[in-house]
Amino acid sequence: MTLRSSLSCAAVVAAVMSLAVAAPSQAAEAPADPGDFYSSKQPYVPPTDADVAAYQQAPAGYAPLATETVARHGSRGLSGYKYDLLLHRLAETAQAEGGFLTPEIGTEFLTNLDAITAANVENGYGMLTGQGETQHQGIGERAAARNAALFADAGNRIVAETSGEPRATESGENFLLGLGDAGLALEPRPDLLYFHKVENPDGTEKAPGTPEREGAEAYEAYIEAQTDDGGTIAAATEFIEERPESVRVSEELLSGIFTPAFIAAMGADDAHTWYATVDGTKGGAPACAPGADPAADPDACSDPKKSIKSAVDAAMTLYNLYIIAADMEQENVSPHEFDFAQYFDGREADAEWFAYLLDTEDFYEKGPSLAGHDETYTVAQPLLDDFFRVIDDRAAGGDVAATFRFAHAETIVPFAALLKLPGSTVPAPDVAAPASVSDVFDYASNPWRGAQVTPMAANVQWDVVSRTGVDPATGTSYTPLVRMLYNEREIAFADGCRPVAEGSHWVKVTELKRCLTGAAMAESPLIGDTAPVDDTVPGPELAATGGGADAATWILGILLFVVGAGAASRRRALRD
Repeated sequence: MTLRSSLSCAAVVAAVMSLAVAAPSQAAEAPADPGDFYSSKQPYVPPTDADVAAYQQAPAGYAPLATETVARHGSRGLSGYKYDLLLHRLAETAQAEGGFLTPEIGTEFLTNLDAITAANVENGYGMLTGQGETQHQGIGERAAARNAALFADAGNRIVAETSGEPRATESGENFLLGLGDAGLALEPRPDLLYFHKVENPDGTEKAPGTPEREGAEAYEAYIEAQTDDGGTIAAATEFIEERPESVRVSEELLSGIFTPAFIAAMGADDAHTWYATVDGTKGGAPACAPGADPAADPDACSDPKKSIKSAVDAAMTLYNLYIIAADMEQENVSPHEFDFAQYFDGREADAEWFAYLLDTEDFYEKGPSLAGHDETYTVAQPLLDDFFRVIDDRAAGGDVAATFRFAHAETIVPFAALLKLPGSTVPAPDVAAPASVSDVFDYASNPWRGAQVTPMAANVQWDVVSRTGVDPATGTSYTPLVRMLYNEREIAFADGCRPVAEGSHWVKVTELKRCLTGAAMAESPLIGDTAPVDDTVPGPELAATGGGADAATWILGILLFVVGAGAASRRRALRD
């Protein structure tokens, strides 16, 4: 389908870049956490005018060739009838035993639970909220504005892809609405965008014998082994959950709602262990949310294996309602208003600790994980390969100028680790039996934060520019250049990925393949440089340690570049 002619056209202004050659710059830090400690349920923070104004123009003579994106779905409600149900069962016991501090507190607590359940039933469990729709519409509008010159050519095509999960598809639809091409159909691509599971969102499975099936099976087997008894990840998460601070903040939070005796009883026996079932007991039947139609919304029925077995479990379950409420502002209205923020008033430090506890799972199972292991993020390699395929196809004369992909945190988190994006470069120690905080993931020593790495609607965007003619340095066509936006803030690629000039975020695609995949590179990473390639510059295996070219290499590059730099070539026209 051609790009809609209604997309506005704007001239792309080329800027002359500095004639100095740079050592690779450290990728910029992600935007600061807003401070509410919502972990991966952090609502998307759109770029400021200053962020957009800071985007670097393409080097002189280069014009837009392509753009591509992978994005997490936008803000959603509860993914299933789970946290609200579990706390309801706990609250019923508390009411029966006088476990609330006062009857009034108990009544209000149950009213909040009933209200958030009703809001999710009305909106649909797991579906985008109004915030989620607005987030992706805005991202689409800004993508249209940024790429107006590219989209002005009616001969160019858009491809839009989804994991197949309804909230990912909804996100794509809203993005395309903002982009100005709402009629474009999204193609299900669970092979690329739901690579972490053998079972696809539509209930089918990845075909036996395919690379996609083998990759998903290997990842699932690794995670099962690591999180089962004896697994290093299991040992690390257990150590973190049992840290004295975890118990302290949990009991402190619950003490504003329940009596000390009731808190102490949590998990002590079967009567104070609650499952997501009709009667709250282990082995009970699944429960469905009041007023829901399970045929239309299967996520409105519970997984009976979910449980609350301790005060930490209870506090974390309440925390999960607190953070999802931040994504449901438009649904939090009469007749189903709820207020979970009240339980965290004055407890900001506690909220940060709960964010740490929640981040632990994503960090270990999807992100940088354990030192010496890459299984949690190399599963995203096919997605990176597809990013390069899109560029290669376009450079070869293809008509697909824009590829937009919509997926999940399970897609973004490993992709961020694979690209070594800010905050995703430091693994935790591989210690089978942790004995101290230094043996595990910890906020004090590790920059990984779910709110920054994968907020709702998180996205990675690559813009590609190219130039007509023959590069005198290589005797072949000019190599396309790429720059990256992370959550719509322009950042450098990983350390070891050499830009085309000092201070630039633009990198030759051949250099990206070298530094991100280890591919051989036969040309200089610099524009206008005829120096031989220094193959000793570290590739992906050293990116996390900040490896780069030595000073002599960069000084030599500066001299050669200044001598060889000439007048800027005329701007090339877009490929058809």
